[in-house]
Amino acid sequence: MFKYIAGNSIKHTIKCSHKVLMNNKIPIINFAIEESTNKKKIYNEHQKLLKNLNNKHKIAIKLSSFEFDKILLNNTIQNANQKNIQVIIDAEKGIDYDKYNDISNEIILNHNKEKCNVIKTYQMYRKDSFQALKEDSTFFSNKDIFFGTKIVRGAYWNSENKNNYLYINKEDTDSNYNKGIIYLSENDYKTYNILATHNKESINLGKLMNKYKEKKIFDFAHLLGMKEKLYNKIVMEGENVHVYVPYGPYKEMLPYLFRRLYENKDTIKYIF
Repeated sequence: MFKYIAGNSIKHTIKCSHKVLMNNKIPIINFAIEESTNKKKIYNEHQKLLKNLNNKHKIAIKLSSFEFDKILLNNTIQNANQKNIQVIIDAEKGIDYDKYNDISNEIILNHNKEKCNVIKTYQMYRKDSFQALKEDSTFFSNKDIFFGTKIVRGAYWNSENKNNYLYINKEDTDSNYNKGIIYLSENDYKTYNILATHNKESINLGKLMNKYKEKKIFDFAHLLGMKEKLYNKIVMEGENVHVYVPYGPYKEMLPYLFRRLYENKDTIKYIF
């Protein structure tokens, strides 16, 4: 399992992210503690992390790990913005979906006036995800706000597949994901998009859209230790590729690791 994490300290993750940079990829540093009940601990860790990063890095945060505390979240994002470090808001469980949307959109309104400092995640295995993507695109365009997206298939299939808001067939999720790619390529005003996927068809569609347009519409992302050879080739083709670099106390990373191991067991599942 240690193939998929940087280690248990900031020192370890900096060393790992240096290797990512040497491979001409962009590290997304993720303090991967998903079920914390100590929001101040999470906040303080991110402050220490940001002191060790520069604008060659990005960070990923989970609103739930901050217990959805708007003050701590806005302070963290503001500190990242001051160092020109982009922040990706990762997805949440279905039970927190509405709270995630409300707070994410509020954060984007506050921090994306001048440029795309914050990116929101869309889980395309949700039946309502494409509509949400369209509504947000229209909303932020009308507000003249930069709109950042990270498109994933979904992170909680193993625990939520019996809920009726998810697509049951993989083909439906794939179709919805690719429909999102096409929509974003056609509505690219003040947008920045990351396709976080290990699916070759979606990767190729994103690359095709980049060639079709006069500017790059999509960057790409993969998990540390997964699809390395495929994405090394994509870097050689001139695309921008990110790598999720998770770290944290090993015992507290178990929820994250279990999801990652489930995905690695069968990468055609819905996860990521």
